[in-house]
Amino acid sequence: MVKTSPGRWFGDPGTAETPLGRALLRDLAATDPVGYAACCDALAAYDLRPGLARITAPTLVVGGSLDLATPLDHARELADGIADATLEACAIRHLAVEQPEAVGAALSAHLRTPNGPQY
Repeated sequence: MVKTSPGRWFGDPGTAETPLGRALLRDLAATDPVGYAACCDALAAYDLRPGLARITAPTLVVGGSLDLATPLDHARELADGIADATLEACAIRHLAVEQPEAVGAALSAHLRTPNGPQY
């Protein structure tokens, strides 16, 4: 898993060689394989799409336009299923570590919207 994860997680292969990239991959290597497999099985079988219409809170869905593990179409499906949800596509793969400014800006804008959550 550790050898193939950089290609799924990072749009820029060099990210795996940064201190953050190495730390994320070290954490993956230290993860219990049985627990990781069980988590993957649970995610594969867990489908909350039928309940999306019940979500009434202002919702921001952030998707990665380069994401191979969870394609942008999946994020679009979530946003389409939640009333008044906003989809923000960022040029990221599965993890947002390469574009924290873009993801942070999307979150900040969402939290500042007049009908959005007021924190």
